[in-house]
Amino acid sequence: MDQAKYAELFRTEAREHLAELDATLLTFEQDGDSARVPEYVASLFRNTHTIKGMAAAMGYRGAERMAHALETLLDGARRGPLHARDALLELLFDGTDALRLCVDDAVAGRGESLPPVLIPLLQRVSAFSHATDDQSDSAPDAPHHDDARHAHATVSAGVPETSLEAERSGRAESAAALVERTVAVRLTADCPLKGVRAMLVMARLESMGSISAVVPAQTTWQDDRFDGAFTVHVHTASEAEAIEQAVRGAGDVARVVVAAPAPRSARDASSEALRTVRVDRRRLDTLLELVGELVINRDRLLPLAEEADTSAGRLLSRAAHDTARLISALQDEVLQARMVPVGHVFDRFPRLVRDIARDLGKDVQFVTEGREIELDRSLLDAIADPLVHLLRNALDHGIEDPTVRRTAGKSPSGQLVLRAVRDRSTVILQVEDDGRGIDRAAILRRAKRQGLVAESVMELDDDALLHVLAAAGFSTARAVTAISGRGVGVDVVTTRVRALGGTLELETIEGQGTVFTLRLPVTLAITRALLVRVSDATYALPAAHVVEVLEYTPGMIVTAAARESITLRDEIIPLLHLRERFGLPRRPDDSYVAVVESGGRRTALAVDALLAQQDIVVKPFDAVRGSAPWFSGATVLGDGTPALIVDLGSLT
Repeated sequence: MDQAKYAELFRTEAREHLAELDATLLTFEQDGDSARVPEYVASLFRNTHTIKGMAAAMGYRGAERMAHALETLLDGARRGPLHARDALLELLFDGTDALRLCVDDAVAGRGESLPPVLIPLLQRVSAFSHATDDQSDSAPDAPHHDDARHAHATVSAGVPETSLEAERSGRAESAAALVERTVAVRLTADCPLKGVRAMLVMARLESMGSISAVVPAQTTWQDDRFDGAFTVHVHTASEAEAIEQAVRGAGDVARVVVAAPAPRSARDASSEALRTVRVDRRRLDTLLELVGELVINRDRLLPLAEEADTSAGRLLSRAAHDTARLISALQDEVLQARMVPVGHVFDRFPRLVRDIARDLGKDVQFVTEGREIELDRSLLDAIADPLVHLLRNALDHGIEDPTVRRTAGKSPSGQLVLRAVRDRSTVILQVEDDGRGIDRAAILRRAKRQGLVAESVMELDDDALLHVLAAAGFSTARAVTAISGRGVGVDVVTTRVRALGGTLELETIEGQGTVFTLRLPVTLAITRALLVRVSDATYALPAAHVVEVLEYTPGMIVTAAARESITLRDEIIPLLHLRERFGLPRRPDDSYVAVVESGGRRTALAVDALLAQQDIVVKPFDAVRGSAPWFSGATVLGDGTPALIVDLGSLT
């Protein structure tokens, strides 16, 4: 088998199971209900067993060895009374981290053996497993060897211990409900990594009952000659439709036939269209680029079609508008296909928060909200690091120690919230804590010593405070730790968010907490923009930030805080002439004003002309060192001319 070809697929599937392991462990740790322990152990066992099978199919011996050790540990935990719960959980947390390292090493071509750094952990796991076995054997109510072996086989299939007890008690209704079903599966012809995919199917069937036989044997699935066709005999109470749905959920399944011993018509699923298809992300990126080119050509075609006044021209115009409508529909569908719930990123953080809180000796309740909100996949990958920085800062600098919180009259357990909210064409991400808030006076003193603010400044509002915190290298930490103190957190967040076309906002109340707000576009690929002309050049203003446009008249100008402003419905809004900002001579006959909002602040932009609103294909770029930081990217207009996209956050 060509491992290099399918390594990335293995890592993707393995990471999904590792995420489930983390989530189950966190719930297990927080839940004091002993009755649910078998459920947690069974879930952990299933995911570990699946990773082991996938690693074995790929020939990744290091990952297989570590997964097998954890599987053995969990086997001991489910066969007898749970001893040393905290020690077991700590081993499982460490083991999951180790397994994640093994998976990454395997994909990087270092999967033949276990990394030496993990040998001590493997020894700890083995020692704990032996101790658990000894305790189980010495227990007065320990099961007989045959019963224990039966429990091993059944729970390995993902059935909780409570189900075993019910079955062994001889409940007639349970026995009658279990039937042996024959499940014939054929994977798609172009399915990559057929052996691994078959293991995923097996894991789903194991969660629904006990497997008595598999044809051909699982050992043959590693062979290149394995064509993806296999049959599984499973004892289950699930209906055929539920089994079929579970198998199809594994992906790349072309056909499923579920049969019971009693004569019944086989369900041929080959005629049923696949509901989901796994698509390489690079193909979606390519497809989006092609749609972007179609959008550009659409904008070229429509004006040309409108100019024709002959009968043929009118037909051309009608065809052009129909084509434009289809391109718009295609654009929407492709963009939707790239959308992924933010929960895929949020799932990374509960474990991170738990580990950092333990290192700091803090009690923290971590809450996520709005997991279903969707973002473009490219944005989703880019926001992970900024969120990590903000969460670390909240844990280290925001939330106090339990003793400090009690003294302040707070609950000893701090609360950290990560939420997502959809707001028109933007997505808002917030990191909120109920900690000590930011000490404005301390920040001001440090900023004055570093020359970031003038000595005459007596107070920092939220905007000025954020500006200081985002300064490169700024930090109030007394020492550099593994968590923070290097002065790169807010700086990195600000830089990354602006590069994504978003803004960063700050609200803090001393003694009550802090909220960092990220405002991001839903997608970076194609967006709506207001085209304006300044001198002889065309610029694009993101339409999501444009509040309204006004005709410019000198009479609307007022002076406030020593700068030009306009009044709009009793609101004073600072006025900025784009000609001046771009280094061009100012003219007295600016024609229009575009009122924009960014970072919670409104600014009036004076421009020469308003051209149109249209969809543009965004081509992001990194600013050249020393150049003006006022542009976030560029686009190509329908007539082939380029236009720069204005970064409103850098102007306002």
